[in-house]
Amino acid sequence: MIQVGIVGSLTAVNKHVTALRQIPDVRITGRWIVGGEQETVTDLETGKICLSTGQLIGNADALIITGGNFSSNLAIAALRAARHVFLYSSSVRSVTEASQLMKLAREANVVLRAGKTGNNNIKGLMKALPEKAAIDMIELQHYYRISDHDGHIGMPEALLADLEIINSLVKARTISIKAKGHCMLSSQPEIVNARLEFDNGCAVNYNCNLVAAQNEFVGTLILKNQILKYNFISGELTSWFVQQTYSQEENPIFIERISVENTDTLTGELTDFFNLIISGNPFLTLNDNGFEPYMLADRILEKVQKTLVRCS
Repeated sequence: MIQVGIVGSLTAVNKHVTALRQIPDVRITGRWIVGGEQETVTDLETGKICLSTGQLIGNADALIITGGNFSSNLAIAALRAARHVFLYSSSVRSVTEASQLMKLAREANVVLRAGKTGNNNIKGLMKALPEKAAIDMIELQHYYRISDHDGHIGMPEALLADLEIINSLVKARTISIKAKGHCMLSSQPEIVNARLEFDNGCAVNYNCNLVAAQNEFVGTLILKNQILKYNFISGELTSWFVQQTYSQEENPIFIERISVENTDTLTGELTDFFNLIISGNPFLTLNDNGFEPYMLADRILEKVQKTLVRCS
């Protein structure tokens, strides 16, 4: 039985508790609620309220950190105490800090896992892809409609969430990045265009726009004899399939429209995390531990800053 501690706001803790209830051989031993919310959880499965993070680390085999300014420091303390850690890559403040976390995990021989940041997962899309499909090219267009710029998601968070999707689809090492940015409302980029090339031959053309008229998120995936157009918001999938054999009366292009369901993947992510702990798996490689999208986002934004076009 793995003893688990959870840290975060009451809402975030409850969300993770719900996911953990689906996973066998896991016991929530303690919670540290951040933000001073009123205590409303009475279910015994959620564990006891801890008075300090030190108490939580001391009682747990693994720590789930749900986000916040405290995340990185707490993760460092937990890894130094040889505790397994699950946190979100958006909580890490720099590439240097990410490297420090990975170094500590290697030294302690524990599992470090970065959970997905974005709300748009690709479980439904992955199911619709042909088995062992090789994706040659991806066009990803993401537009965020904003009404209050100060309270809206920033480019680093938006970019990170989309790169998690790209990384999950391509599953290869990045060998080339070209990127440009544009400022519309502030001194920070609200529009980013990037092209990424991978060592398996796949190329990704990506556009992220934080000053769009409405929310849109569409991806086009080009395979050997198939083109898929996927709406990440509605779940609508259109497939253009080139038939190898067809009669004179038939159209060589077969078009199919379906709707796929993107369910919450948190339970799956946490299950993978605990399976690694149970199997005694050593520290994961960079591509597997969830920090690869963070590294890519940092490299893209670095190139964007060098080519940034600012509105006067």
